[in-house]
Amino acid sequence: MTGKWRIGVRVSRLVGRVFFVIAALMIAALIMVAPLPVQAEELNEAQWLMRQSEQAFSLQLVTLSSRQQVERFVAGEPALMDYSVAYYRYQKKARLLYVVTLGVFADADSAQQVKESLQLGSVAAEEAWIRPLDEIQAQIRTTLQL
Repeated sequence: MTGKWRIGVRVSRLVGRVFFVIAALMIAALIMVAPLPVQAEELNEAQWLMRQSEQAFSLQLVTLSSRQQVERFVAGEPALMDYSVAYYRYQKKARLLYVVTLGVFADADSAQQVKESLQLGSVAAEEAWIRPLDEIQAQIRTTLQL
């Protein structure tokens, strides 16, 4: 009987290890699909803005000097996770500037509601600018986008 008991203990340990490995893999899979803050590769670019309806509106949040500043700004604002964020660049005199926009809204009233409820750490809600997408698209057309 002792031999059968030893085999039973070994099988029991092996089954326990298999369940442990399966549980660890399931936890790892859940961690991989958990929502993360907006990352630079998730930023929509100018082409995305150009595909939106020209009758729509967006919120212009900030104008910055580089793509790296855009990435840092977006990464530092967790409230942006709930919206589509895009950026484009344009040339003003001899400088390239990068504009960060938030959302695409069917009308100015919808954009205004989001603007009023927006809570960002580095931009006051009243500083966000409601812009018609046809104006943004016209500005995009003036500068080569990379």
